Amino acid sequence: MNVALWRKALSDSWRQLVLSSVLLILFTWVFIWLMSQIPTEGFATLLQLIPGPLKSLIPVKIPELATRTGQLTILYIHVITLLVCVGWAVGRGSDSISGEIARGTMDLLLSLPVRRVWVMVIPAVVATCGAAVLAASLLCGTAIGLATVPFSDRASTWQFLPGAINLFAMTFCLTGITTLVSSWNRDRWRTIAISVGFFVFSFILEMIRRVWQYGGWLTYCTFLSAFQPQELILDGDAASRALWYNGTLLGLGVLSFIAGGIVLARRDIPPAR
Repeated sequence: MNVALWRKALSDSWRQLVLSSVLLILFTWVFIWLMSQIPTEGFATLLQLIPGPLKSLIPVKIPELATRTGQLTILYIHVITLLVCVGWAVGRGSDSISGEIARGTMDLLLSLPVRRVWVMVIPAVVATCGAAVLAASLLCGTAIGLATVPFSDRASTWQFLPGAINLFAMTFCLTGITTLVSSWNRDRWRTIAISVGFFVFSFILEMIRRVWQYGGWLTYCTFLSAFQPQELILDGDAASRALWYNGTLLGLGVLSFIAGGIVLARRDIPPAR
């Protein structure tokens, strides 16, 4: 493998990774501090005010969510967390192929003495390591928050490990899907639009699946049905489900990367516009 490809992949991504990791750690601490200001009983009362049909959108039972640990599981599905992780997945996945074509640098990369597929594999490895760092940053922020913010009842950092792993698997899966879209595209912004649109569509299907009593079959139509960090954190006996959820997400991600590599190996590289 060419060292230049590794250097380029790291150079293109390290700034986003550092900023995203710092943001997640700071956000996690602030969120834990805010939750410490809300009594558990008051939070439980607020949850009871949610209309009945909307309660089906909550993936865990209300009494479990009303505990201190349950409050903090919101971190793993919070919009800020998802924006950072989705931004990493879509940003790195779209840049690896369509981004290089749009900038006119793909021809230069393909002139290096390496197989064409390595042009995709090396950024994919860097993106995967970055996804793990982001999940670890959220877990690290949780540990710092629990250690520095006073609580009436304590929670263990390791209780949140299943949620962090599930978050990593989801980020990895979306990175693979975005890379697949990028492999047959020539415009990075179109790749970003398609990938973000796919995520939003999958999110809508997941909400419909939870609310609609006949929507069980939608489980097989959205990859986000396997993204259940709150369920995995609050259920101590969810080892088999964790294996199924994470295996599904990682499997879809690997298949997407393989398909993207096949497309890249066979396609013609158009000139930059």
